[in-house]
Amino acid sequence: MPEPNSNEGNNTNQYMRLQQSQLIRANIQNISQFLNTGLSPETLEICIKLLEAGVHPQALSEVVIQIRNQVAAINNGATEE
Repeated sequence: MPEPNSNEGNNTNQYMRLQQSQLIRANIQNISQFLNTGLSPETLEICIKLLEAGVHPQALSEVVIQIRNQVAAINNGATEE
């Protein structure tokens, strides 16, 4: 009787995790759009990766708000000139 190929099991497991990860990220993107966060898919992906790396969610949200405020101030200054 041939031994089962454990590599096949790993590949299937990795594929399932990848599919679940993609589904979860698509759902997070949908929630982000529903809540009108204004985050692009790329920005949202960066935020997700930062959260997965252990960044505190409240700290991340505060930084995003600060960056938005600074960009708005720069844009307002450029349009007033």
